[in-house]
Amino acid sequence: MGCLDMREPLSLGFIGRNGAYAANQAGRHADLVLAIGVRFDDRSASSWKPGYSWNFPETRLIHVDVDHAELGRNYPPDLAILADSKAFLRQVLTEIDRRKLPGEARLGSWQDEIAGWKREWASFIKPGFETHSSPIRPERIVADCRKVLPDDAIISLDSGIHHNWFMQFWEARRPQTMLNTWGYSGMGFGPSSILGAKLAAPDKVCVSICGDGGFTMVPHVLCTAVEYNIPVVWVVWNNFAWGAIRDLQFAYFGGREYRTAFYNGQNNQPYNPDFAMWAKAAGVDGHTVTRSQDFAGVLEQAVASNRPALIDVHVDANVRPPATGAWELPPIPPKEPVFGAPWQP
Repeated sequence: MGCLDMREPLSLGFIGRNGAYAANQAGRHADLVLAIGVRFDDRSASSWKPGYSWNFPETRLIHVDVDHAELGRNYPPDLAILADSKAFLRQVLTEIDRRKLPGEARLGSWQDEIAGWKREWASFIKPGFETHSSPIRPERIVADCRKVLPDDAIISLDSGIHHNWFMQFWEARRPQTMLNTWGYSGMGFGPSSILGAKLAAPDKVCVSICGDGGFTMVPHVLCTAVEYNIPVVWVVWNNFAWGAIRDLQFAYFGGREYRTAFYNGQNNQPYNPDFAMWAKAAGVDGHTVTRSQDFAGVLEQAVASNRPALIDVHVDANVRPPATGAWELPPIPPKEPVFGAPWQP
């Protein structure tokens, strides 16, 4: 995300289970999809269930990729094109200009539909962004990061619940400013990769958004940042659990979990190390935030310090991103979207 500034009317965001509503609506109601460098993996394709994110073969598909193995891997295209994405787009734009094809006026009704879907979605999600609470609502973390960080700041997401929230709500404004762990989704990618991002782009603000579980995989990144004077910020999404696995256990085992939420053995209260003190012990600035109204100011301070800094943010573990698509993991019973509905013939 970010190739097209997401403030633009035709930038719809991520598609799939936890995608933006407008993106899923556009995908499942389109007449033609031009997919450039798209894998159509299970999450971005709602487990390939017809009508949830995409509606092939009713929708026609032109699939462009530099890797021939991706063409037709998950959806048979009506037209497959083996090409480099940049070269292909340059040729398409040249051809559009040469043919003098009709412009936006022809697509006015489609653009009006998209604008309407965006308004519906904005109204639905608004309460979560306006709630002040302790622990903090996840939406507030996303919103305050966007408010504080410059447009060209680089964020690196780890594997976990926080990843779903940022994929759904982050407003990326520049290319290559949102790093993700996909594929096997290894924990620890976010806290580590942000060091490389800062070395590659020393003039940009670089922030890792990582879960408490992911951070504890690679806490030595603190020492590396101090040793090489790499001024990055880690925002530790502390929900006192391996939240993504815990929620799967809830679904598999009838609301029960096993060893995926963390408790103090003496008083059975939620437990995690004091991440801020851990950071200070390594020579990194450490902060703890438990109230939503405090986070933006602490993040602003951490960025302005131009030093390695860690913010331990206590986030509500029992709020989940609203599904606008689907994702099936048998034998968990399939669930319908929380907002919106699949395409019906």
